[in-house]
Amino acid sequence: MAIQLIEAPADDSSRAYQTLGYVDAYDAPLNCDYAFVGYKETDRDTGEWRIRIRSSQTTGAVFEPAMMRSKARETGARGLPYFVWGASMDPSPGDQRQIEFRVHVANGQASEIEVYVRMRKFDGSADEPKSVRFPFA
Repeated sequence: MAIQLIEAPADDSSRAYQTLGYVDAYDAPLNCDYAFVGYKETDRDTGEWRIRIRSSQTTGAVFEPAMMRSKARETGARGLPYFVWGASMDPSPGDQRQIEFRVHVANGQASEIEVYVRMRKFDGSADEPKSVRFPFA
């Protein structure tokens, strides 16, 4: 198994962390690795939890259950399979990189989170996308 370039935080006295998924991709023009780890963070005192994505090169994201319920319900009502949450990177003619944190919806509820990453080949063209999906629960 390859070494992960980024990891979830270690448990401490107030929070427990559970790794849910990991993906990394190489961007050849920048000679740079982009790594993402998704993890569940649970408050030991209250039991409240959230899912976070930590990124080695970009802004991560936080998925609070109440916010996901509202947005998933709206997305389901529109008949869409997922919505993008947090900062994303959209491809353009001059830069084919794409990063999205997708929240998949089933029956009006958040069901999975997907980290979708597409970097570039040495010539600047789009490389094959990589992704990891994990349950939202």
